[in-house]
Amino acid sequence: MHGIQLTIPTLQDFGPIIDAEIHSNEQAFLNLKNLHSDIAYSSVKLLIDTGSNISGLDKRIIENLQLRQYMEGASVDGVGGIHQLKLFRGILYLPIFQERALPFDVVEGDYSNSPYDGIIGRDVLKYCSFVYDGWSNTFKLVAVDI
Repeated sequence: MHGIQLTIPTLQDFGPIIDAEIHSNEQAFLNLKNLHSDIAYSSVKLLIDTGSNISGLDKRIIENLQLRQYMEGASVDGVGGIHQLKLFRGILYLPIFQERALPFDVVEGDYSNSPYDGIIGRDVLKYCSFVYDGWSNTFKLVAVDI
């Protein structure tokens, strides 16, 4: 298991945020990592949200990368009840994945007023071990089964 342990001064203010890359598809990710091509991707900051069953990204990132939209949307239970949101397919790369990436589905959101660009939900966290230590102001994220 390979992981990252971070000490972040703003952990109590904003929560566990990790740097990540979002790629439009598997081929774009492989071309960048293996051939060092200049295919567009987005470097993002994602909040680890153990309360969310699905991950989300800011709509500007989804538009910039032209992520593929599913015909069917997603029903998300959140503040104010059930919301129907657009659902997209992307490729997530976290440093803990080393040379691998994870295809994942994301719902579109507006994170323009947040210190992060989206959230990592339990759909991604099922491939990780996440430990939050509020007392020491740290969290640890380790990849498992990937």
